[in-house]
Amino acid sequence: MCTITKGPSKLVALRCTAWQQVLQQQLDGGPASEGRPSPVQYVESTPNPRLQNFVSIDLEEWWAQHFLARITSCS
Repeated sequence: MCTITKGPSKLVALRCTAWQQVLQQQLDGGPASEGRPSPVQYVESTPNPRLQNFVSIDLEEWWAQHFLARITSCS
């Protein structure tokens, strides 16, 4: 079993907080508050043909399946 030291756990907490702020700003549909820059969505002007068949994954769903598989294998 791996352990998370204090440094990485702080980084994870910082990233989580920042991501929650981005999600909230997108849900609000308005510009960032308190003078902070708003998130910018990048869109390719000319798509890369090698990425034509690329399919993204839902990381939350993947982690949920991974977690359940580990629980199931332990019982």
